[in-house]
Amino acid sequence: MFLLKQHRLAVFIFLLVAHLALATAYSAFNPLGEAPDEVDHWSYIIFLVREKRLADTPRLTQGKHPPFYHATAAAIASLARPAFKFLRANPDVELQPSATGAPNFFIHTTLEDWPWHDGALAFHLARLWSVFLSTCTVAAAYGLMRRAFPRQPSLAVTTTGVLAFLPEFAFIGGAVNNDNAAALFGALALFGAFAIYRTKGQVRAGWWAPIALGLGVLAKVSTFALWPIIGCILLWGILKPDLNKLGFAETDPRVGFRSLVIAISRTWRQWLPVGLLVFGPALLIAAPWLVRNWRLYGDPLGMAFARQTVDLRTTPWTWADTWWLARGWFISFWGKFGGAGQIGMGNWIYWLLAALTLLSAIGLVRRWLQQREGRMVTFFLAVASLSVIVSIWRYSLIALGTDQGRLLYPALAPLTALFVIGCLAWSPAHHVDKV
Repeated sequence: MFLLKQHRLAVFIFLLVAHLALATAYSAFNPLGEAPDEVDHWSYIIFLVREKRLADTPRLTQGKHPPFYHATAAAIASLARPAFKFLRANPDVELQPSATGAPNFFIHTTLEDWPWHDGALAFHLARLWSVFLSTCTVAAAYGLMRRAFPRQPSLAVTTTGVLAFLPEFAFIGGAVNNDNAAALFGALALFGAFAIYRTKGQVRAGWWAPIALGLGVLAKVSTFALWPIIGCILLWGILKPDLNKLGFAETDPRVGFRSLVIAISRTWRQWLPVGLLVFGPALLIAAPWLVRNWRLYGDPLGMAFARQTVDLRTTPWTWADTWWLARGWFISFWGKFGGAGQIGMGNWIYWLLAALTLLSAIGLVRRWLQQREGRMVTFFLAVASLSVIVSIWRYSLIALGTDQGRLLYPALAPLTALFVIGCLAWSPAHHVDKV
């Protein structure tokens, strides 16, 4: 542990480079279009390149999303010649693996061979943009954990390591997909929020939080789910000193509601400016897209348009649907590959991961019961994750095909962190810092 602490910068750099290499390998060697919804995302990118305007037709299914990822990918892909001609549908594709079936959605020809050119080159350039975003997400997760648990650098390093080598994340990180941007801005927003939290409301300590919140909305609507919990993190950092004066103790479960109300009323001159400085710019960044949706569809999120681009659920939600959704999230969060997520890992791997996840969950409960210090930080990470989970579940009441772990990527960093915290709770050397 001493060596790890002394050399954690070198370890951090190694993990960044390792993820960069792994995601780049996926981007280079996975045949073009053979990642979930990748061709749909590519279609929207080409539309932006050619038309230079946002989509307003349900024919472009990814046009329902905010434009940040697709617009930036279009700018990068424009360095070559974005096109479709190298994509040829495979009529013999089989979603169920078999000895004679073909798992590829497309027939891959010499048009995709190295050295890349024209449309294939443009596609790879867009993939490299995803690689950059996913690598930045690994760095942001490290920063998040260093601020969340400043006295436990081992948590930051371990979380970074798990995230860097997460199979599905590396796979999606090498694909044309806007979930990479959602993962980055979710991690950056929480990183900035905890930086402000640690300095008791000094916005300059996490100056990037408003930018991350605003760009997160422009990357994917589900990042909105993080806004309430980030507000709570900021508020709590400001309230803590006053709560201590009132006799409030983070470790005392018997503390009443009254002291909290008093602290909020006493400190409004502190938390109100912080809230305005963080959420005001974020809202201004997202405003053009929100206003456009309001004008075109009658609601700021454009759900009326989104409903036209998805397969709508026509039956009531059941417990079977809950199991289907949870199972799909779990399997594809760890790793499920191919154009429709039809290529899984060995069953024994999922069983091992299920055992580790259960062990981690028990470890989190064990930590909560045995250690009162630092509960709030873990609580915030858990609520951030739960908030995104609930938002995607609510969307699942409308749309089919939502059993994909990558839809939870706005909370990728806290979900990975909770897994690591729970696992390390079983370590004999584990201790909880006073945070």
